[in-house]
Amino acid sequence: MREWTVPPHIAGMTQIESYREIDEILRSKDFRQGSHTESLPLFAESLLLLDGPDHRERRRLENPLFDRAALLYYDHEALNPVVEQMVRECFDGSERVTVDLVVLVRAMLHRIAAAVTGIDGVDTPERTERFRWFVEQLGAAATVEWSTDDHDTVLARGLAQRDAFVEEFFGASVRRRQDVVAAYRAGELAREELPVDLLTLLYLHWDPEWDEQLPLREATLFLVAATQTTTHTLPHVLIHFDEWTRDHPEDAGREHDPEFLRLMVNESLRLHQPAPTLLRYATHAVTLASGRRIAEGERVALLFTPANRDPEVFGPDAQTFNPHRGKAAGAGVRPWGLTFGGGAHVCVGRPLVTGLAKRDGEAPTEGTMMRILRALYAAGVQLDPANPPVPTESSSHDTFSSMPVVLTRRPA
Repeated sequence: MREWTVPPHIAGMTQIESYREIDEILRSKDFRQGSHTESLPLFAESLLLLDGPDHRERRRLENPLFDRAALLYYDHEALNPVVEQMVRECFDGSERVTVDLVVLVRAMLHRIAAAVTGIDGVDTPERTERFRWFVEQLGAAATVEWSTDDHDTVLARGLAQRDAFVEEFFGASVRRRQDVVAAYRAGELAREELPVDLLTLLYLHWDPEWDEQLPLREATLFLVAATQTTTHTLPHVLIHFDEWTRDHPEDAGREHDPEFLRLMVNESLRLHQPAPTLLRYATHAVTLASGRRIAEGERVALLFTPANRDPEVFGPDAQTFNPHRGKAAGAGVRPWGLTFGGGAHVCVGRPLVTGLAKRDGEAPTEGTMMRILRALYAAGVQLDPANPPVPTESSSHDTFSSMPVVLTRRPA
């Protein structure tokens, strides 16, 4: 596990590592967003960067994308068939194959990203690969603050690729959504006949104060977010499983146990966040419950990585992986800690990754992490001992550019 280091772009700011202090700030109305200053051209006025009434209204508009009915659709129509098909295609007549898990997971998530966002034309292997490549390029630009390459170059490259993405995918998808919404307004379509995706919702509820590029920026956010958490954290689950079961033989062989696998996912999410730092500005002078004073206009860096390893919240072994941590996290603390944020800005797409538990007779949803892991373990996934994972050199974060794994066909 790569050691946490303070990235250069926050070195001069007030840095907060306490879980309780960060949670209080996230829930406070006295702070506003201060992140993504370099990647602002990608995200300006998107849900990620809005505050106050504008944020509440945008979130209300987009909530239908992540209600239980939508999540069940994503699970059964946009994720499960793709995952199963892609695992089968990996073998291509062989009994044992080596594949790059990072590339495979990104490809598995392409359809769910397209479904949530409303991108059409991801319908052939060639187009799917092209779409996956665009999302990867957008993701690199979206995380430019963490890049160890020249930031201006990274952002310029990302914006150029975004222009190409508009030409090849986005533009036609927008025109179709505009036509569908126009047909609905003309009485030619019923409300239930409209697609449930981001672009349709935006054009259905168009605000005249929005600029024409807003749907593109909001779509960029959704495309990156729909794939980033699972792609980032899932490889760590495999590593932790190997290490944990080697040292705890009583849990060996539990890779097919959904309850244990869920514990592995939650603990991996706690230790490996796709967004390890959030920046906030104080709109007023604030004194936190701890006594810390933050001046009006002060910019603070909320360090989720050390906060998710806070021993006062997660116990004396908080720095280590322990899937049986359970209630040691304390009352009101999610098992994944602050990985999905908190307060008004808690990640709207969190259920897409973690799933929703069964309640009041409603069906549960599995979430992207569990569904992909179950398929991989059903295919006998193992780390490739001859080819260790390769950390991403162009990032100061604990992400991988490549992770070779071995799959073995199981008897029917």
